[in-house]
Amino acid sequence: MGMTRNEAAAALSDIERTTERGQVLAGYRISGPILMLWGLIWAAGYVAMGFLPAERWGQIWIVLDIVGVVGSLVLSRGAGRGAAMAMNWRMLVGVVATLVFFFSTFALFQASRVEPYLAFPGLVTGMIYVGMGLWKMTRYLWIGVTLIIATMVGYLFFQPWLTFWMAGFGGGGMFLAGLWLRKL
Repeated sequence: MGMTRNEAAAALSDIERTTERGQVLAGYRISGPILMLWGLIWAAGYVAMGFLPAERWGQIWIVLDIVGVVGSLVLSRGAGRGAAMAMNWRMLVGVVATLVFFFSTFALFQASRVEPYLAFPGLVTGMIYVGMGLWKMTRYLWIGVTLIIATMVGYLFFQPWLTFWMAGFGGGGMFLAGLWLRKL
């Protein structure tokens, strides 16, 4: 008793869906610790901004970004050689492109107050996660939407404490999201 053409096509479709789902779950498991790392970096950076003069903020973020990129590369090594190499290359290009975008935007649209500068990274990061979530990894959609909402709530209602708000709800939220992804 053999399979019909329709049964074979259905079986291949099931295999394809299962493989794709497995790849998504593996991606979540790999990115969970990386998101946790960036949540800690984000929290440390914003807390430091809350206590230090604005002239020192750039220095702090350069150091934290370097730690984040190196840490992300180390954490991605557990993904397997091929996946880690692809992730390392993409991650490096993504980080550089994001930093160029931030600095370019700040240069073009110079705010008269500091609060827009504090909130902008949360909005951009949220949109990046929304884009990834719309592509294939739905959980990123929820992470991105939550980050955008938390950023705007802080910006609109908690401006005097915005650095600490972004540390707690931005960095803490990213860390918790990383735990959520890692558990899958």
